[in-house]
Amino acid sequence: MTQKTFDIPIRLDDFWPYQVTVLADMITRHTTELVKTHSDLNLSKWRVLAAIADRPARSAAEVVAMTPMDKGIVSRATASLVQDGLVKKRADPKDRRRSRLYLTVKGKHQYEKVSRAMLAALDPVLPGEAFNRDVRRAQAHFPGRIRHTKAEVGTS
Repeated sequence: MTQKTFDIPIRLDDFWPYQVTVLADMITRHTTELVKTHSDLNLSKWRVLAAIADRPARSAAEVVAMTPMDKGIVSRATASLVQDGLVKKRADPKDRRRSRLYLTVKGKHQYEKVSRAMLAALDPVLPGEAFNRDVRRAQAHFPGRIRHTKAEVGTS
Protein backbone atom coordinates (compact mmCIF):
# COMPACT_ATOMS: atom_id res chain seq x y z
CA MET A 1 0.00 0.00 0.00
CA THR A 2 1.42 3.38 -0.93
CA GLN A 3 1.01 6.38 1.28
CA LYS A 4 -0.66 9.43 -0.30
CA THR A 5 1.30 12.64 -0.05
CA PHE A 6 -0.41 16.01 -0.22
CA ASP A 7 0.68 19.07 -2.15
CA ILE A 8 -0.41 21.39 0.67
CA PRO A 9 0.11 19.63 3.98
CA ILE A 10 -1.41 21.04 7.14
CA ARG A 11 0.76 20.66 10.20
CA LEU A 12 -1.63 20.66 13.12
CA ASP A 13 1.01 22.05 15.49
CA ASP A 14 1.17 25.19 13.33
CA PHE A 15 -2.43 25.38 12.07
CA TRP A 16 -4.15 28.04 14.19
CA PRO A 17 -7.77 26.94 13.50
CA TYR A 18 -6.89 23.53 14.91
CA GLN A 19 -5.07 25.10 17.86
CA VAL A 20 -8.07 27.35 18.59
CA THR A 21 -10.35 24.29 18.57
CA VAL A 22 -8.05 22.46 21.00
CA LEU A 23 -7.86 25.56 23.22
CA ALA A 24 -11.66 25.95 23.18
CA ASP A 25 -12.04 22.31 24.23
CA MET A 26 -9.52 22.76 27.05
CA ILE A 27 -11.32 25.90 28.25
CA THR A 28 -14.69 24.13 28.14
CA ARG A 29 -13.36 21.21 30.20
CA HIS A 30 -11.76 23.55 32.73
CA THR A 31 -14.89 25.70 32.94
CA THR A 32 -17.05 22.61 33.44
CA GLU A 33 -14.81 21.48 36.28
CA LEU A 34 -14.92 24.91 37.96
CA VAL A 35 -18.70 25.16 37.60
CA LYS A 36 -19.22 21.68 39.07
CA THR A 37 -16.81 22.39 41.95
CA HIS A 38 -18.42 25.71 42.93
CA SER A 39 -22.10 25.11 42.17
CA ASP A 40 -24.80 22.58 41.38
CA LEU A 41 -24.96 23.83 37.78
CA ASN A 42 -23.96 22.10 34.59
CA LEU A 43 -22.17 23.96 31.79
CA SER A 44 -25.37 24.77 29.86
CA LYS A 45 -27.02 26.30 32.92
CA TRP A 46 -23.85 28.24 33.69
CA ARG A 47 -23.71 29.67 30.16
CA VAL A 48 -27.34 30.81 30.38
CA LEU A 49 -26.78 32.28 33.83
CA ALA A 50 -23.65 34.12 32.64
CA ALA A 51 -25.42 35.43 29.53
CA ILE A 52 -28.22 36.86 31.66
CA ALA A 53 -25.76 38.31 34.19
CA ASP A 54 -23.86 39.92 31.31
CA ARG A 55 -27.01 41.58 29.98
CA PRO A 56 -30.15 41.32 32.11
CA ALA A 57 -33.45 41.20 30.22
CA ARG A 58 -32.13 39.01 27.41
CA SER A 59 -34.68 36.82 25.71
CA ALA A 60 -33.99 33.11 25.30
CA ALA A 61 -33.42 33.76 21.56
CA GLU A 62 -30.75 36.33 22.47
CA VAL A 63 -29.08 33.79 24.76
CA VAL A 64 -29.05 31.28 21.88
CA ALA A 65 -27.51 33.90 19.57
CA MET A 66 -24.63 34.68 21.92
CA THR A 67 -23.81 31.23 23.25
CA PRO A 68 -22.61 28.07 21.51
CA MET A 69 -25.88 26.27 22.31
CA ASP A 70 -28.99 25.46 20.32
CA LYS A 71 -32.52 26.52 21.18
CA GLY A 72 -33.49 23.24 22.86
CA ILE A 73 -30.52 23.25 25.23
CA VAL A 74 -31.11 26.90 26.18
CA SER A 75 -34.81 26.22 26.71
CA ARG A 76 -34.16 23.26 29.03
CA ALA A 77 -31.40 25.07 30.94
CA THR A 78 -33.60 28.16 31.35
CA ALA A 79 -36.56 26.11 32.58
CA SER A 80 -34.32 24.39 35.11
CA LEU A 81 -32.83 27.70 36.29
CA VAL A 82 -36.34 29.13 36.73
CA GLN A 83 -37.42 26.01 38.66
CA ASP A 84 -34.31 26.28 40.87
CA GLY A 85 -35.10 29.92 41.65
CA LEU A 86 -31.97 31.32 39.97
CA VAL A 87 -33.73 33.02 37.05
CA LYS A 88 -37.09 34.70 36.68
CA LYS A 89 -39.04 35.37 33.51
CA ARG A 90 -41.00 38.52 32.87
CA ALA A 91 -43.19 39.29 29.88
CA ASP A 92 -41.61 41.76 27.47
CA PRO A 93 -43.68 44.96 27.75
CA LYS A 94 -43.24 45.62 24.00
CA ASP A 95 -44.07 42.07 22.90
CA ARG A 96 -46.10 40.09 25.44
CA ARG A 97 -45.36 36.84 23.53
CA ARG A 98 -41.68 37.10 24.45
CA SER A 99 -40.18 36.68 27.93
CA ARG A 100 -37.21 38.56 29.31
CA LEU A 101 -34.82 36.78 31.66
CA TYR A 102 -33.40 38.14 34.91
CA LEU A 103 -31.27 36.71 37.70
CA THR A 104 -32.90 36.39 41.09
CA VAL A 105 -30.95 37.29 44.23
CA LYS A 106 -30.09 33.61 44.54
CA GLY A 107 -28.99 33.57 40.89
CA LYS A 108 -26.78 36.63 41.40
CA HIS A 109 -25.10 34.97 44.38
CA GLN A 110 -24.50 31.78 42.39
CA TYR A 111 -23.13 33.76 39.43
CA GLU A 112 -20.79 35.78 41.67
CA LYS A 113 -19.50 32.65 43.42
CA VAL A 114 -18.65 30.84 40.17
CA SER A 115 -17.31 33.91 38.36
CA ARG A 116 -14.98 34.70 41.29
CA ALA A 117 -13.62 31.15 41.11
CA MET A 118 -13.11 31.48 37.35
CA LEU A 119 -11.28 34.77 37.66
CA ALA A 120 -9.09 33.35 40.41
CA ALA A 121 -8.28 30.32 38.23
CA LEU A 122 -7.31 32.59 35.32
CA ASP A 123 -5.00 34.80 37.37
CA PRO A 124 -1.97 32.46 37.22
CA VAL A 125 -2.62 31.78 33.52
CA LEU A 126 -3.08 35.40 32.43
CA PRO A 127 -1.20 37.50 34.98
CA GLY A 128 -1.18 41.25 34.96
CA GLU A 129 -3.96 43.74 34.30
CA ALA A 130 -2.24 45.25 31.23
CA PHE A 131 -1.92 41.80 29.65
CA ASN A 132 -5.56 40.99 30.37
CA ARG A 133 -6.67 44.33 28.90
CA ASP A 134 -4.67 43.68 25.70
CA VAL A 135 -6.00 40.12 25.40
CA ARG A 136 -9.60 41.30 25.88
CA ARG A 137 -9.13 44.03 23.27
CA ALA A 138 -7.71 41.55 20.75
CA GLN A 139 -10.31 38.85 21.40
CA ALA A 140 -13.19 41.30 21.08
CA HIS A 141 -12.41 41.86 17.40
CA PHE A 142 -11.51 38.30 16.40
CA PRO A 143 -15.00 36.68 16.12
CA GLY A 144 -16.29 39.60 14.06
CA ARG A 145 -13.37 39.31 11.67
CA ILE A 146 -14.05 35.59 11.22
CA ARG A 147 -17.76 36.23 10.56
CA HIS A 148 -16.85 38.97 8.06
CA THR A 149 -14.39 36.69 6.27
CA LYS A 150 -16.93 33.85 6.13
CA ALA A 151 -19.49 36.24 4.59
CA GLU A 152 -16.97 37.35 1.93
CA VAL A 153 -16.07 33.76 1.07
CA GLY A 154 -19.72 32.70 1.14
CA THR A 155 -19.52 30.00 3.78
CA SER A 156 -21.78 29.58 6.78
